[in-house]
Amino acid sequence: MKKILLVDDEDQLINIMATILQDEGFAVKKMPSAEEALKAYTSYSPDLVISDVRMENMDGFTMFEQLKRTQTNRIVPFIFLTAMDDRLGQQRAKTLGATAYVSKPFDVDDFVGIVKKALPAV
Repeated sequence: MKKILLVDDEDQLINIMATILQDEGFAVKKMPSAEEALKAYTSYSPDLVISDVRMENMDGFTMFEQLKRTQTNRIVPFIFLTAMDDRLGQQRAKTLGATAYVSKPFDVDDFVGIVKKALPAV
């Protein structure tokens, strides 16, 4: 079973996304902040990270940069899921090497398709 680390500080949204992904057969670990996600990353060993961009203290871009710096031997696909539908955010995500940049609100079927495409085949 593929494991997804889901990072978002909005309780309602993270619960909805987790349910959608679990219904698709994924194991999901929810983290309410980038700091907690960084701590859980190594022990959880996810196959994919999905993160909000705007969060308290540390944003998703900074979290991804830190993961790339500290986990050089194992960086997994990374999807940004954000309310920021702007070219600068999309460009930064692309420059960092993110797999996808999905704007909220999103179509559930499209989102699930992006997640499945991002995960390497078994």
